[in-house]
Amino acid sequence: MIVNMQVEDDKRKVHPAKSSCGCPMLRSRSLQKEFRSEVSNQGALDIEDLAHIGKKIGTCPYYGSRDMVRSADLVVLPYQSLLLKSARESLGLNLKNSVVIIDEAHNLADSLTNMYNSKITSSQLKVVLSLLDAYLDRFHNVLGAGNRRYIQTLTVLTRSFLRVLINNQDGSSTLSSMTINQFLFSLDIDNINILKLCQYVKESNIIHKVSGYANKLSGIQNGVNQIDLQLYDEGNSVACFQALLDFLHSLLSSNDEGRVIVAKQKLNGKPDEAYFKFVMLCAEKIFSVVTRDAYAVILAGGTLQPIEETRLRLCPSLPPSDIKFFTCNHIVPPESILPVVVTRGPSGMTFDFSYNSRSSPSMIEELGRFTCNIVTLVPEGVVMFFSSYDYERHVYDAWMSAGTISKISKKKHVFREPRNNADVEVVLTKYKETIQSCSKHPQGIGVNGALLLAVVGGKISEGINFSDGMGRCVIMVGLPYPSPSDVELIETIKHIESISNSFLVGDDKSSGRKYDDECGLQPGYDVLRKCTKGGREYYENLCMKAVNQSIGRAIRHINDYAAMLLVDSRYAQTSLSKCFSCPTDKLPQWIKARLSCTENYGELHRLLYQFFKLNKQKP
Repeated sequence: MIVNMQVEDDKRKVHPAKSSCGCPMLRSRSLQKEFRSEVSNQGALDIEDLAHIGKKIGTCPYYGSRDMVRSADLVVLPYQSLLLKSARESLGLNLKNSVVIIDEAHNLADSLTNMYNSKITSSQLKVVLSLLDAYLDRFHNVLGAGNRRYIQTLTVLTRSFLRVLINNQDGSSTLSSMTINQFLFSLDIDNINILKLCQYVKESNIIHKVSGYANKLSGIQNGVNQIDLQLYDEGNSVACFQALLDFLHSLLSSNDEGRVIVAKQKLNGKPDEAYFKFVMLCAEKIFSVVTRDAYAVILAGGTLQPIEETRLRLCPSLPPSDIKFFTCNHIVPPESILPVVVTRGPSGMTFDFSYNSRSSPSMIEELGRFTCNIVTLVPEGVVMFFSSYDYERHVYDAWMSAGTISKISKKKHVFREPRNNADVEVVLTKYKETIQSCSKHPQGIGVNGALLLAVVGGKISEGINFSDGMGRCVIMVGLPYPSPSDVELIETIKHIESISNSFLVGDDKSSGRKYDDECGLQPGYDVLRKCTKGGREYYENLCMKAVNQSIGRAIRHINDYAAMLLVDSRYAQTSLSKCFSCPTDKLPQWIKARLSCTENYGELHRLLYQFFKLNKQKP
């Protein structure tokens, strides 16, 4: 709504005059038609081009381009807009007989399930409960019987949720996992028709009515005693209601499609430590809608291998004859990459960055000696990846105390990936500028580039371009296996294992669903040891896909060249144990074909020296 504020000569404000409603950029249909006509006469346009045309004509480029979706030959959009049914419907996307191309498809299965995850915290439940109580108290005698009954049901549900999360005096586990049915029965709410309740919330607009009343209440002195309005504003109260509604929608899923994670408040803990989270496990059902309607679906990506896990999670029932797999070599010639497994440091110590030994002072000291040698040998930029922010900080602090950072800085300026994504661009700019300034200096004298300490799974490990001097060498420290203590990860592993077993033994559902009733939290390693195929494969693939994404940051065009150092003796083992396969088997073929393994640091030093000497001589 556009409001014109009239001001008298004495600057006193008078009553505002309402001019019109709606967005001024959408008032003229003729301008929208002119926008569509001009866009149709041009080729494929990016978002900046569309914005420029909209500004020139004086109409909204967003709604103008959105109206053209139905008649477009090519539509480029993010995962959520394509894969969420509600988003497709709002955009008018019809997948019937369309060819769907999904890039970066190694993320597809996890992206699908994450879209349908939901979470509600105890602090949000408190806000919702206080709002509902205040609204019901004020309008109890005005509301019709049906409205009053639904609002009371919402209040009962919210109070029941909150009681479970914050009343943990019996010393029970603060973290547990349940099927949907177990969750509903444990709270004694299985008799509530959640579907009708969700429909009521949507159709009655009760969320905005209650939030609007709370907003009005904030201006009334007596109202402040009823409700703590300092905790939130109207926008936050709507967000709290929406979180509750999303969680209730999740409970409408089939019992075997997901799990409810219950994180109770610890004794003397903060309220926001407690939450319910629904974790969607079944990507197949969501993706089947796309494969059913589309003429063809193309999954593209540089780290799709091994393809079996992707097939198992997205379309396990699809006949193998309906799936075509195509792979090709990298455009970069073999002599432009140097992937090496580094098993020992300069002093001969075996590198082992498994969880139990990676923090030992001697291991960190050996890694420091190794890094000091590498930064002297490698020109321009070096990116070193660690398994976590905590481990990177631990290594950096140890190196600072031992003087290792000071030694490294004599050859390369040291940068660290920040936790805050907003600061990443600043660090990358400084990193790039340092390398460019050092390239102007004579080789072998003073600082010759920069070292960037990064984290697997962070902003830098995926989507950042380290072409040419930005990444002449990528160092992967250890194998970044995810923590088996992550309850969501373990539930996903159990689910994938059950799918794998069901297809191994045919249609024996009792065997395929052996984990369905095992929702009590077991130690992660115990679950992995019980896995026979699918679950274990998924866990290994998570690690190696992260490795592939990280080391792939360096080679970005046909004339690029870089060394890739996998620093851990476990990379050289044919089998880590009875449970785990050889990690390097999961490297991309274009890297695996050139991979070598060094027995000592001297051999690595020789390989690096020859590699950079050869590529430096190229025109």
